[in-house]
Amino acid sequence: MKALAFVSTVIAAVLVASAVHAAPQLGDADFPQPAPSARHDELVAKVKSGTYDLAVIGDSITHTLDPGFGGNYAPLAAVWNKYLLPHKAINIGHNGYRTEEILWCLQNGELDFTTSPKLFQILIGTNNADDRNFAIVHTAEQILAGTKAIVDLIRQRHPTSKILILRIFPRGGDADQPTVSWSFHGSPRCIDTCRQAGELTRKLADGKHVFWQDLSRVFLNADGAINTARLWDLLHPGGSNLANSGQTSGGEAWIRAIEPTLARLMGDKPIVDGPPVEDPDPASP
Repeated sequence: MKALAFVSTVIAAVLVASAVHAAPQLGDADFPQPAPSARHDELVAKVKSGTYDLAVIGDSITHTLDPGFGGNYAPLAAVWNKYLLPHKAINIGHNGYRTEEILWCLQNGELDFTTSPKLFQILIGTNNADDRNFAIVHTAEQILAGTKAIVDLIRQRHPTSKILILRIFPRGGDADQPTVSWSFHGSPRCIDTCRQAGELTRKLADGKHVFWQDLSRVFLNADGAINTARLWDLLHPGGSNLANSGQTSGGEAWIRAIEPTLARLMGDKPIVDGPPVEDPDPASP
């Protein structure tokens, strides 16, 4: 009996240790990483004082659409003003942020809407895989966990809102040439992790409250290679560099492709004055 009791005690200790080890901790993709900033303070004030139907959450890919971002990405403001502003949208994008920092921002005021938005759009995770610019990188499964933590928090705070998760966009690698003078070449490991993580986030969709959409084809050529004209710096959808080429810029192609889904989930009239530039994944909402 003593031997049995000892074994039971050991098993219990192992289970407790496993549970403690499994709990998220600082540095994990699903543990809030403090990220105070002037932009965070500005967004908290906007969220608390305004009324919005669409909240667009993400990293610099989302942030560059904000008319206040400016610089090389200033042309993307026209895309925001044409397609997203009419939906009463707020840009909750943070340059360089990852799932854990977005989670902290949302926990600390960026979800304090007085009236729940109709829809939250989430595009996040590429920086979690970026082993060239971040000391800590996460696996595809960890990025899924971080994205789930964000979705769960939004569902808790705004249960009547719908959530649209966008699959992580493709990235260009060392063999790809940007069409602008700056670039963000992803390592093979980073590119593959983003591909896997993006696919895994499909699991979070339930078709009722949470939806998922894959816009990869907007940024890929027919042979599966990166369309560097659309992803002009190999990471962010581009602005006006295609003005005289007869092609649609990356930023406009992105939003035109997603706009019918946004309108449908929000119950709004579509803003796109024609079919999407590319037909999104037919399995999407």
